[in-house]
Amino acid sequence: MTPITIPAHEVGVIRVFALSMTDTEAHALKDNPGTINTALGADVDAEQVEIFPLSDLEGVGLAGYLIEGNAVPQDQIAPDRAKIDRLGGWVLIVFSRAFGGTATTLTPDPALTLIGTYGEVRTDWSVTETVTSEAAKPYSAPQGTTKKKPSDAAMSGRIATVVLILLGLFTWAMIWIAG
Repeated sequence: MTPITIPAHEVGVIRVFALSMTDTEAHALKDNPGTINTALGADVDAEQVEIFPLSDLEGVGLAGYLIEGNAVPQDQIAPDRAKIDRLGGWVLIVFSRAFGGTATTLTPDPALTLIGTYGEVRTDWSVTETVTSEAAKPYSAPQGTTKKKPSDAAMSGRIATVVLILLGLFTWAMIWIAG
C-alpha cells in the first residue's frame, strides 16, 4: 500500500481501514497493541485505535457509527457510502490522537485497505456578528459608583466572630495561668 503521511499536530481526522484477515488474526491484532504498530508500519498510541467486527454495529452500520458516534459529516461519508455499506468482517479505525501530534508516515500491511479519511465536525468559534450592547463594552460600569456598604447582619457577624476569638484567647490564657 502507498505510504500515508500524517502531518504534525493533526486534529480531528479519522482513518478507516478494512481488515483482510481471519477472525483469529483480527482478534490477535486487537488483543496485542504491539501488533497494531506492525500492521500500520508506525508507532501509534493503541488506545486511540479501534478494531472491531462490523457485526458489532448491527442496526447502526459503519456509516452510522462514523456519523453519529464520531461526528463525521454525512457529506464526507456520501462518496464512500456504497463501499462502506458493502464492507464485511473487521475494521480498524485510527484517530488523529494516535499520532501524539507528531508527523508520522504509515506504511500499512497489505491486509489493511484504506476505505477513507474523514474529518470530525469542528466547532466554529469565529465571531459572525459584532455585539453592540452597552454591557459588552469594556469598563461599562456607571462612572462614580461607590462600593456598597456591608449590611447590618454582615457587620454583626464580624463583631460576633471577633468577640468569640477574644473570648477563646482569654479562656486559653486563664487555663495557662492556672496550670
